[in-house]
Amino acid sequence: MGFFCCLSFLWDIIHINKHLSTPSETDGCQRIETRICALPDDLLLRILEYVPTEDAVATSILSKRWRYVWTMLPRLEFKDEGSESLGFFIEKSLQLHKAPKLDCLIVEIGPRCPADIDVGKWVENAVNRGLRKLDFDIFGTAKPTIFPKSLYTCDTLVVLTLSNKILVDVSSPASLPSLLYLNLLNVVYKDEDSLVRLLSSSPVLEGLMVSRHEDDNLNNFTVKVCSLDTLFYDGTRLKNEVEDDDDDDDDLNGSLVIDSPALTKLDLIGVWDYCLIENMPCLDVAYISTVPNPDDMFLRSLSSVIHLHLLFTKSMVACCNAIKFSQLIEFYFFPDNLVDWLMPLMFLLQNSPKLKSLTIENDFEGRLPLSWNQPSYIPGCLLSHLETFRWKGYGGREDEKKLLMTYILANSKCLKTVEISLLATCNLEERQKELESMPRISQSSQLVISTKMLWRFNGMTFP
Repeated sequence: MGFFCCLSFLWDIIHINKHLSTPSETDGCQRIETRICALPDDLLLRILEYVPTEDAVATSILSKRWRYVWTMLPRLEFKDEGSESLGFFIEKSLQLHKAPKLDCLIVEIGPRCPADIDVGKWVENAVNRGLRKLDFDIFGTAKPTIFPKSLYTCDTLVVLTLSNKILVDVSSPASLPSLLYLNLLNVVYKDEDSLVRLLSSSPVLEGLMVSRHEDDNLNNFTVKVCSLDTLFYDGTRLKNEVEDDDDDDDDLNGSLVIDSPALTKLDLIGVWDYCLIENMPCLDVAYISTVPNPDDMFLRSLSSVIHLHLLFTKSMVACCNAIKFSQLIEFYFFPDNLVDWLMPLMFLLQNSPKLKSLTIENDFEGRLPLSWNQPSYIPGCLLSHLETFRWKGYGGREDEKKLLMTYILANSKCLKTVEISLLATCNLEERQKELESMPRISQSSQLVISTKMLWRFNGMTFP
């Protein structure tokens, strides 16, 4: 509901109550109003925190008691709903807001907002009042907006989210001693030094979320933060079209460098350029999706993970035999549709002695023929650790049956749960009968068969 709609709505309520209510109804409303108005300011503020800021501002016309209550709100949120007056409303709201501290400011500005609005003045106002969380999204403007330098020296800021048409310009020394979470979503950078200064100014940063696009003005993206615990990086929009040729290396004209020794959670999507990961001895959880050009060092950097979700590409085949995953407990294996993946998977299982949970998702149509030569060895994880096995997208081809029947089920002594999701294009009744008749070395394991495709989880969220 827009601001002026709220005013009209509330005025209509007052007008109708005044003229149409019966005496008894009026007395009852007055008693309710008296009780509400008798509530302390703290409780009234708690009530207003649960309604949109525009509606909270509109309560100022209800009575003298309500006139200034909203001005003490610790949190203001302005979302663009297509109104050309939004900029004016934000400007006046910040001028009238009297709380000594503004904990949170959330602003979303769309293309209909006037170009002459002073966004920097709003940010300056909030920063000067002990701001703890800033979430700013600008979309549809002609050129990126520059924020005041005071934003990058705010000693109270804990969460910072900048989205879309914003220019990250950190030309002078910065200091964000309290910043714990930083989200940079499809913004533009003045230069690589601005990114370096921003990250180096955040000595306690724990979570970093990055989404990039091809016009963000950076070739090299470096994350060097000693305190960083969680990193989400999405470079999908850096490249419009995925190449299927073997000459992907020719397109490498930039780099992603990660040097964060405290990192425990890593999520990478769409890393088209050269990727160097180093110094991550604490890494526990990794989601690797669409990293088409990894080298041996990249995979070795993941060797300490406990939970690994991996989109397996052709470039990984050559080095998968040499990488030891000594701590791996949960493995989500998602092979690219251009990969002959059966034997590489055997190498990965052989190198994961503690593996307890294995999921294969293989739901591509028109896949390449897979080659299967049953290994002479049995991975230690099958003999002593594997408890859960899932296959999402099982089609019942001969190579798949051999892997499932003569290798996984026939050699897994500790299996407790087997979940098979069938491809909708296969003969469901025939596949189900085959699966139910398969011999299992672990007779106590539970077999669950379904036709519902369960999609892999990918992604992290920050405050």
